[in-house]
Amino acid sequence: MAEPWRERARQVGWVLLPLRAFLAIVFLDGGISKIADPRFLDDASPLSMHASVTAIRANSPIGGALGVVQSHSVAFGVAMAVAELAVGIGLALGLFTRIAAAGGMLLALSLWLTVSWGASPWFTSADVVYLFALTPLLIAGAGWLSLDAWLDRMRAAHPRDDRTRRALLAGGTALVGAMVLGLAALSRPSHRSRRQRQIDTALPSQPLTPVGDVPVGGAVQVTVRSADEPAWVLQLQAGAFTAFDARCPHQGCIVDFVSAADGFACPCHHSRFDPQGRRLDGPAPRGLTPIPVRVQDGDVRTR
Repeated sequence: MAEPWRERARQVGWVLLPLRAFLAIVFLDGGISKIADPRFLDDASPLSMHASVTAIRANSPIGGALGVVQSHSVAFGVAMAVAELAVGIGLALGLFTRIAAAGGMLLALSLWLTVSWGASPWFTSADVVYLFALTPLLIAGAGWLSLDAWLDRMRAAHPRDDRTRRALLAGGTALVGAMVLGLAALSRPSHRSRRQRQIDTALPSQPLTPVGDVPVGGAVQVTVRSADEPAWVLQLQAGAFTAFDARCPHQGCIVDFVSAADGFACPCHHSRFDPQGRRLDGPAPRGLTPIPVRVQDGDVRTR
């Protein structure tokens, strides 16, 4: 009994199965989260695709080609979300796997050349990793536990019916994709992001740090206790206190406060933010999340 499993383990389809499953989840999550987030397609939101393209256009090597994306960000945003869903479904089912892998590589390449182009060193960009992670599926296909393999077996047995089967499967897959897209759209929240809601759990008012612990022109790192999240409290001018979530919007690393002039820097992928938390450059898609604060009884507190 052991020998068939050893033989099967040597076959490419089984070897690639964990990678295929992981990439399918990544692309499905990416597509669903974009449709489910009302800010992504809201040009007025600082977290929208429009805002992201505006922020990264100057530093992107393909910035000259991003003008049309910036001008039609909603259409491109929908197309990107649908494309990610299509890639995810194709990889999950192992249907038209090489086409799905090629589409995923195109998406990863576009993100690498835009959103994560500023990552330093360059190989720390997640997008370039996804780009090359998809190459085995482009070359070898899905293999085992895939509809592509089943279709190949059916074509060998009944060659005349192959086109009909593929058309039916493509139609069924498109229907599944439309249902996922519809459910994601229905799940769109009408309020702020999960990240902002996590920080809002600190409300009502909660002490962050004594006023005397925050130097004028400096900052001190604190913990928002009820959210158990790190934050920075600043006093850039005497008596004027501000606070920001300390996690970088890129991949959640804790940002460092550099100075009142230089603001913040992410030690992981080198995104930079000004003292008001606004994104300056790097792979972060937006600025730091602000935390409303006030002074009461000698403490800087959440509002």
